[in-house]
Amino acid sequence: MNELQIHSKITSMEIDVLQALRQRTLDKYTAGPSIERARLFFLLLPFFDGQQWPEDVEDSAKTVAIVYAALHAHDQVKEDTPVSKSQQLTVLAGDFYSGIYYQLLSNSNNIKMIQLLASGIIGVSEKKATLYESQKMSIAGIENAAEVIETRLLRIFYDYYGFSQYASIAEPALEYVYFSRQLDYLQSGIETNLLSKLNQTLSLPMYSERWLLDKLDMLHHELNKALDGQQLDFHVKNFLLHQITPHQHLAEQLTREG
Repeated sequence: MNELQIHSKITSMEIDVLQALRQRTLDKYTAGPSIERARLFFLLLPFFDGQQWPEDVEDSAKTVAIVYAALHAHDQVKEDTPVSKSQQLTVLAGDFYSGIYYQLLSNSNNIKMIQLLASGIIGVSEKKATLYESQKMSIAGIENAAEVIETRLLRIFYDYYGFSQYASIAEPALEYVYFSRQLDYLQSGIETNLLSKLNQTLSLPMYSERWLLDKLDMLHHELNKALDGQQLDFHVKNFLLHQITPHQHLAEQLTREG
């Protein structure tokens, strides 16, 4: 499978998920569903690697993408700002998306998957809640929260369908994407819940930036080690390394230190 085909398949799933979540009023007054292509890539990674991919697996992959869209919608509601029509509809959007994924799983009679995802959603929501709390978090606590938020639901999908071998690749890669985004926010002067926790723990934003650069370097090393241990198609591996996790941050770190 070449890179154009990989792009095409990701786009096809993205369109399917967006169509499933389309609601005219919500689309008009909210930012709409968030569908991350990096996450779609990892949901589709077993397919790209030639694993059997029947319709029920495809449907479950789309469902997990919808779950992430629902969780992201709820994240957009800011507790310290006046409640606007857009904010109210954003809450409704998250609930609407949640209803869609339960409906999809119910239609397939996949009760076990419903139970596993429900448990996973609770775990992700609990970790998201810790980032809103006022007390400091340890570095280990921050790392664990990011890991659960970004990878827990994907790991449930992998384990349920017998794709666990891909977790060692997907988990550091998704964490890399997440922390890379946090570094971009930090450098743009945007404070997120995670950056607030990191700044509390490390005292100064400059320390947080250095920590993020080191973390990205470590995750990229872990990803490359995992890739060395698994034979992926050249085009799939190349797409992952250059389209999903381009490692520009090591050069940036060396430049700053120089």
